[in-house]
Amino acid sequence: MELQRILARDTRSAMEKVLNLYGEDAMIVANNKVKGQTEIIVAIDLVSEVKAALSKGPQQAAIVHTIPSHDTATHEINSFGSLLEAQVFDPVQEAVKDSATDSAMSFGTAFQAGAQPARKIKSAPPKPARDPLIETPQEQVSQALNGENYKEAADREYLKAREIVDLVKQELSLMRSEFKLAQQKDSWNGTLAVAEEMRPLVEAFNETGMPLGLRESVIEVINQSTSMSEAIAEINSAIGDEIETLDLLDNLQGVHIIAGSSGSGKTLMAGRLAKQMAQKYGDDQVALISFNDARIGAWAQTQLIGSQAGVETFRASSIDMLMQLVSEIGERKLILIDTSGVDIESHINQLDSVLPEAQKHLVVAADASETSAKRQLKSDGVRWDSVMLSRFEGDVHPWAIIYLLLNNPVPLSLAAIHPTIADSATPLDGFRLAGQALSQLPLRFG
Repeated sequence: MELQRILARDTRSAMEKVLNLYGEDAMIVANNKVKGQTEIIVAIDLVSEVKAALSKGPQQAAIVHTIPSHDTATHEINSFGSLLEAQVFDPVQEAVKDSATDSAMSFGTAFQAGAQPARKIKSAPPKPARDPLIETPQEQVSQALNGENYKEAADREYLKAREIVDLVKQELSLMRSEFKLAQQKDSWNGTLAVAEEMRPLVEAFNETGMPLGLRESVIEVINQSTSMSEAIAEINSAIGDEIETLDLLDNLQGVHIIAGSSGSGKTLMAGRLAKQMAQKYGDDQVALISFNDARIGAWAQTQLIGSQAGVETFRASSIDMLMQLVSEIGERKLILIDTSGVDIESHINQLDSVLPEAQKHLVVAADASETSAKRQLKSDGVRWDSVMLSRFEGDVHPWAIIYLLLNNPVPLSLAAIHPTIADSATPLDGFRLAGQALSQLPLRFG
């Protein structure tokens, strides 16, 4: 398997590059915003890699090229999952052993060297200039690694690799579900036809990435409408009525936990809220706490954001230290706790056990894929009080977020557009979210 990086001005352009360069067999592993551009990480040649690796096994049966049965498909997927973990984690373990005897070699270099496939990797496009709030220069990385326990660094890299493997496996699971649903439902392909004048609207929904599970309901609304404008208005109304909303800004007090995956914008969201509420309550009435975030440069980033927000910033590396901090500053009107982007469910359960009255908010990028958003939103044992959206830009069509919120009773609360603390968080409801998804549809007539 090869991982390639694509940069483009928006998601649509990036997907066109993926299709042109790698074809329809390329798998999207991650979708992020970098310096105002869309970054897509693509996994290619999965089938050939799996076949080549599985053919080395003594008990591997021949791979069938026709559509497999349910039992056969399950066996192949399980084999692929085992292979994927072996390809990622075995090199990681070897890299850790090698680095223990070579102090001049950083763990990041060892991991990259061990995790590369046997064949040559194509050169990736040049990376954009570093953002001091996001990336840490190599000199700081080396100094940090020399000054900290090596095992902790290795454990963090292992968790990152574990997260990537789980994401790829969940993407495969979603693809299987979509394939089965497509076989069972022929309405989208023509059995349940729409009027000729409505077809541009159907094509626009398909082009903007509407999940297959949402399309069936949309088709029903379209067939009951007499014009595209009426259909769009009805879809907007239906989505807006179904999605719950939580009004936070009018009375944001007490302890609030901000969580989300790495790169989702959770720390910036916490900083925005701290700045907005400091202007309302006063600087001495708001505090920002970084809890158990051991990433290199994370604490420096939190300090900088807290300084820009004009509030005091604290650091707690354990539950005991956090509880001591909360008891000391508990009289303040608002305490915001920024959590680590790794092992989210474990950290939230820890905090919930000692701070049961605290509200828990999940930050998700508006352009996140369905699998990525679902993995965070449906964490077992975690009940989110609200969902906050970052990167809520004008050219984003958040169908994946809409689909998940329609199927999970978690209210929307806030949204932010630009990746800067100067951009205030604004209230968000289902009608505004649906309006964003329906705006600027690529409708074509003719």
